[in-house]
Amino acid sequence: MMNRRDLLKLTLAGAFGSVAAAKHRQLLTAIRGGTSLPATYIIDYRRNHLSDPQFISRLAEAPPNLLHLGHDCPFTAHWGPRAIPLPVPDISQYRLLTPQETSARSLAIKTMVRELHGAGVEIIFPYINSQQMGGDIEKRLGFWEFYDHWDEYLSFGLPPRPPADPAEWLQRDPAGRILFNNPAAYPGYAPQFFYSPCPNNAYWRTWLRFVVVSIAQAGFDGVFVDDNIIHCYCRYCREGFVHYLRSRYTPRELRSGFGTSEAEKIELCSQADKTAWAKAQPAFIEYLVSHYGRGELEKRFKIADLSTPANLDRVGYNFLERPAREFIASLEQKYSAEERRRLFGAADLTQLGIGRPEDRLRWFETQRFWAWSIGDLLVDLRRAVTPYRQGFVFVPNWGSMQTVGGVEGRRIQGKNVAEWARGADYMMFEEDYRHGFPGRAAAGGFTVHGIQYKFALANGVRPVVLFGGPRSRANVELAHAEAAAGGGGCFVENFGQFGEVRRLYRRFYESHSDLFTGFQSIAQVALAFFYNQTHLENPEHLRQVYSLHSTLASQHVLFDFLTEETLHLLPGYRVFILPSVAYLSRAQERTIEKWMDGGGRLIVPGDHPTFYEDAQPRPTPAFGSEPSNISEIRSTQFQWTGREGLLGLRGYAYGKQEGRQSRVTIHLLNYDLDATHESEPVRNLSISVALPAAFQHATLGKLSAFAPDSSEAFELHGEVRDGKLSFELPELRVYCLAEALLTAT
Repeated sequence: MMNRRDLLKLTLAGAFGSVAAAKHRQLLTAIRGGTSLPATYIIDYRRNHLSDPQFISRLAEAPPNLLHLGHDCPFTAHWGPRAIPLPVPDISQYRLLTPQETSARSLAIKTMVRELHGAGVEIIFPYINSQQMGGDIEKRLGFWEFYDHWDEYLSFGLPPRPPADPAEWLQRDPAGRILFNNPAAYPGYAPQFFYSPCPNNAYWRTWLRFVVVSIAQAGFDGVFVDDNIIHCYCRYCREGFVHYLRSRYTPRELRSGFGTSEAEKIELCSQADKTAWAKAQPAFIEYLVSHYGRGELEKRFKIADLSTPANLDRVGYNFLERPAREFIASLEQKYSAEERRRLFGAADLTQLGIGRPEDRLRWFETQRFWAWSIGDLLVDLRRAVTPYRQGFVFVPNWGSMQTVGGVEGRRIQGKNVAEWARGADYMMFEEDYRHGFPGRAAAGGFTVHGIQYKFALANGVRPVVLFGGPRSRANVELAHAEAAAGGGGCFVENFGQFGEVRRLYRRFYESHSDLFTGFQSIAQVALAFFYNQTHLENPEHLRQVYSLHSTLASQHVLFDFLTEETLHLLPGYRVFILPSVAYLSRAQERTIEKWMDGGGRLIVPGDHPTFYEDAQPRPTPAFGSEPSNISEIRSTQFQWTGREGLLGLRGYAYGKQEGRQSRVTIHLLNYDLDATHESEPVRNLSISVALPAAFQHATLGKLSAFAPDSSEAFELHGEVRDGKLSFELPELRVYCLAEALLTAT
């Protein structure tokens, strides 16, 4: 199979050709596994930025590095040229601007962006959505109104009006009907409707390219791309899937995996699509009706009943996912295995449509193609905007990764971090708005966003993590500290309280940039996070990864994620945990075996690999004799502290070689706090970190500790002995960074 870099050659649309002057803005790009400078980030969706005379002056009091605005752009992606100045009773009052009004609005936006830069904001970007279109097909409202007046805006650089009506740009279900990802009668679009265009549709892409270029021409430095949901079987997706397969597989590999060497004979898989399957079952309609009465259907979905496929479609695919899972679970309880096999063709309904290896592989590649399509869209948009602005930033929204359920609910919607990474600079993870701040959790334990930071770092993107809920100043400090300790990213905060904390952390980052950039983790333990296992319908791997992540972190073990694409970094680790990886390629197996021959220690919790990556069964499970217990890792050999009873502490360690000198940074965080209680300082904390072989034969020079609320570093006393750097930290309140300078002997 070909790797992702080869796929950069494949795009579904071209780019604009004209060139304009581009303002260069230096950006610290993420290197896979390498750290970058953290940043401060504000999201502000208020609709009166252009009319609020105090907006810029208040922002200048504590300006963020990144400012994420709403629909402050000349052309909104999902409505066209409309101003959205203030809340109004319904969306229909967001009237279409005339070309003259659009020109005046564009000028006002340019002025605002220029003044925001002058106030100290580095990177400013507005909102677009890759799969939302508002309007009414029959009444020609919303986007359809703009389409009907398209030629009036050609002077703005708009390309010729596409010949196909926007109704033809929409995602389609397996039967060819319009697919609504969300309920058609989505409240924010009433009395019009919420449609989902396809990111692979050539006309929708043409429009998005223009929107992004117009944003760059307005002076913005990037764009936030929301939703990014695709679950489509339209003509463009079917044709794109053929090209995608040809770029991933040789004819011989196609025949081996799919039973034919002709890619055009391999179709997108819908048989394993549980929601599509449920929608085709008459009993599912009865199940829904029993849960939603006539009045509720009318109130929530603006439909009288579910008697027609069109009405069921308008409920929305995403909304139906959960009821479909519950419906299938009810069938599992209602019927015996033999009855299920007779009635539905499968005894295990979770394996519907993937009973044969070639079907499972086709379902896997269907999901990965959708994710690849989002990555390809981002690459395409970058290519379009580059002539106008170098270093233009793309920030796609991935959704929630905090829980296993969050990931499971998104992996069939085109969500795959690795597939998106080639087109993203930052990636948003949108988490819990009610109880999302890091610290002690209401139900016990701790809220930690380590999954997001570690996984993004492993995939070479900078994470921006959005959450909400009750918070104290210490919670906000800890949220910033997570971004710093996690390898560089952003905590996303709203424009409001605790600006002094944002100002403090931005100054700390920029005053000590050499402590944050270009480091590599020095952990000796690696945990496999093979996301493609989820596409292959192996949820146990994901459950194990999340459980092990929590266990290792709370036991103060330093560890990293290794992905399918970073497995070649395995020689840098002493222990590799491979949890329930059911599908493993021969090449991956050889990489692990070679590492084990060199002394590497493999631990296999859960099931051992029983299939190859093409879903063909193995004659015997791989690594069947390797241990499954991770208890041996809980030792001073791999922990950064052996002190008991500190479950709320987390640590990260990084290193960098600069000639004969090496630098080691250790980030320490105290999560033992909440919105009503400040942190209880941990005193006299003993730290001992195992050093990589390249650092072990060195003498310790200067050892210093840094904290954002201290203008001066303070000296620590420590030693390097038996391959470890050891020292004692007098006090840890919320966050501390220690730096050791080592010189080779």
